[in-house]
Amino acid sequence: MMKRSLTVSVFLIFSLVLSIQASAKHPYNYTINVQVNGVPIHFGTNSDSPPYIENATNTAFVPLRFVSENLGGKVRGWDKALQQVTIESKNGTVIKLAIGSKIAYVNDEEKMMLSAPQIPTTRVQVPLRIVSEVLGAKVDTQKIGETLIVNITTSN
Repeated sequence: MMKRSLTVSVFLIFSLVLSIQASAKHPYNYTINVQVNGVPIHFGTNSDSPPYIENATNTAFVPLRFVSENLGGKVRGWDKALQQVTIESKNGTVIKLAIGSKIAYVNDEEKMMLSAPQIPTTRVQVPLRIVSEVLGAKVDTQKIGETLIVNITTSN
């Protein structure tokens, strides 16, 4: 009988630990709507790289392709060995970002970021504000309920 109660106790403790871990807050918040010049950007409901907010630093992330498709930047290169992407703005400003590094190089000048670029799934995600501003855009945010509305104004 003692063995049985010990087994049941161990099982209950193990179940409790697993349920606490499962209910822990996920590090990302996916409630974000992005607009460029007031026009909503649709990332698609089945997108493997939707925009998100990293809760720890409150940093909004967008897929790298968003930069070239919507903000007039061009992805100039991807260094697989360094896991570094080079982006160029229309006016020739160059920003280099490396996965996992909080240091961005803007025209070879170091700039500290709150959060590093990431690859949470299969796509590179970059911090929205610094990349947008380097490309010459203005970023405004407004929280409505549980949704963050990000409006990016470009100089087009």
